[in-house]
Amino acid sequence: MSGLLARPWIRRRFEDDPEHNDRVTFLVEVVGVFYALLVGLVAVGAYDHYVEVKRLVNQEASQLTTVYRAAQSFPNSRRCRLQSQMRNYAENVIDDVWPKQKQGEIEEDQGRLDAVFESLMFYEPRNAQESNAQSVTLEAFNDYNNLRRERQGEVEIGLLPVLYVVLFLGATVTIAATWALVGVRLVDHLAITGLLSLFIGVFLSLIVALDFPLQDSNSIPPKPWTVALTKGMGVPADGEKQVGTYFGASTADRVPGCLLNVSDYVSFASSEQLPE
Repeated sequence: MSGLLARPWIRRRFEDDPEHNDRVTFLVEVVGVFYALLVGLVAVGAYDHYVEVKRLVNQEASQLTTVYRAAQSFPNSRRCRLQSQMRNYAENVIDDVWPKQKQGEIEEDQGRLDAVFESLMFYEPRNAQESNAQSVTLEAFNDYNNLRRERQGEVEIGLLPVLYVVLFLGATVTIAATWALVGVRLVDHLAITGLLSLFIGVFLSLIVALDFPLQDSNSIPPKPWTVALTKGMGVPADGEKQVGTYFGASTADRVPGCLLNVSDYVSFASSEQLPE
């Protein structure tokens, strides 16, 4: 709107030219078509990327649930270790990894995922059934780790800065072209410039909101991880003390059917000898 301060000067210089508004209209139409095409393509691309990353987050959380379920095939002592460590890892993702990820930091899990891998690799199967369980769980774990790396790679992926320069420069040129109209009432001129600016601003705001899906205030929330904990791993939801499972009662800090709590099993990860 501040650009309309040049309106009196433009009127004095061009109001006597009968074809001036035709040339301005031609400029707005040509620039507007190319700019609208660019903004539309960028907005669609940003939305597709946002949906793709959201799907990746869902797949990652779901895959860890698959590993958790596969660990049920192990003997009870090893099952307790694996499932306790995976619970602790998932809670760390929600409490520590996601908040720092919103700030653009790729936070490591401080060895929690390595502890799960060690518990899988250092186990010596005693029969063919346990050997098959180990192979299936390791395969599911490797698939999860690949999804995790993909999600970490997406943290810093967004639109190029030069594209933002083009978008905002194009917005300035398109809006500035309306300032050159002459023979238009001030209220009409304000409406034309204001509505065009509002339309462009809405699209630019949409692009900014969708850019960097895992960062800033509009980032993808860790809801899939919360669902994985409560529905897939049997952790009671807020307001619940315990839930019933096939292996018995499950609490927030204790895997059902296990003697030790989650922190006890996680502390074993730093020891040289893994106790049974």
